[in-house]
Amino acid sequence: MKSKLLTLLVMLLGMLTLALPATAFPQDVEILLDTRECPVCIFNDDDLSNADLTGVNLKVASLISTNLQGANLSGSNLMLTYFNNADLTGATLQKSDLNGADFSGAKLVDADLSDSVLTQAELTDADLTGANLRGVILVGAHLGTANLENADLTGANLRGVGRRQVRFCNTIMPDGVIENRDC
Repeated sequence: MKSKLLTLLVMLLGMLTLALPATAFPQDVEILLDTRECPVCIFNDDDLSNADLTGVNLKVASLISTNLQGANLSGSNLMLTYFNNADLTGATLQKSDLNGADFSGAKLVDADLSDSVLTQAELTDADLTGANLRGVILVGAHLGTANLENADLTGANLRGVGRRQVRFCNTIMPDGVIENRDC
């Protein structure tokens, strides 16, 4: 039931996102910087690179194609947030709630997602090359064709995660074994 509700919420946000402007409303940026909260806000195509967004609440927000290179989103509520095609190269998302977040086509090269919760997250076509995924919870996440080359999954929970199409090369698996299946 929770999975169906989550899917419905994600679909509704997707439809809402198509009907709204591509970039953030100026008041959304101001609200985020002033209060550290802006749930259901839109930051599509914006440049938030190197921003200190620790502990923000961006639940059900849209950051499609947003530049978040080097941004710090540690300890943030990013549940059901859209990161489709966003650039999170070198971003820090440690200990964040990313339940149901959509990272389809996102660039997470050298990103730190350690100890984050990505239950039911969508990671199809995400580039997680060199990502720190130590201790993440990926239960029920969809990796699809994600690239996990040189990623560290030590201690990660991958229960219910299909791995057939995922790229593994010099990838440290949850048990510490290095997987070189696709090198």
